[in-house]
Amino acid sequence: MEKLKEKLIETADQLYMRLGIKSVSMDDIAREMGVSKKTIYQVVGNKEQLVQLVMECDTAEDMETLKRNQLQSKDAIDEFLKNSRYFIRNMREISPATMHDLQKYYPSIWHVNMRQHQQYFRQQIEDNIERGMEEGLYRPDLVPDIIATLYVSTVSTVVDTSIFPANERSISDIIFHHSQYHLNGVVNQFGRDRVEAYLKQESLD
Repeated sequence: MEKLKEKLIETADQLYMRLGIKSVSMDDIAREMGVSKKTIYQVVGNKEQLVQLVMECDTAEDMETLKRNQLQSKDAIDEFLKNSRYFIRNMREISPATMHDLQKYYPSIWHVNMRQHQQYFRQQIEDNIERGMEEGLYRPDLVPDIIATLYVSTVSTVVDTSIFPANERSISDIIFHHSQYHLNGVVNQFGRDRVEAYLKQESLD
């Protein structure tokens, strides 16, 4: 049953991210898995429960990636760039309809998902700012908890389709500019030189 659940979440995730949530039925998912719809309902009671499982899995993956990037990065700038690339490239693979459908048809799941991300990201950004200041890469006059809270609040704006309609500009493009905006605001001149060196090795997008 656990393997079936993992396969169900993986299949639903792929279809939702590629085609949107509303347009993908439980029949579509069952067909893609090569099982009956009755088999799927042994794992979840309805589509909303499946969407919830998919979002929980994606959130856990995001948090694991950020933690890994923190441990494997050379410094605070390297860590921030790794995280930014992860989200830019991930969002490039997601259909604009997916974000719209989640916010419109599953608002409670959307808000819980956003709250979980915000809580984790806020602490992660605060830790990153403190790290960058200790390493002499970020400005010494920053107040980490304020900057982290501001960063998280603007991320909420980035993914809000009522502010940035998905059909006008891709979320990956907005994240790209948001990341540049933040990094240019926190680095000192030494850090700016380090950013340029890293981006010569690998671009942000």
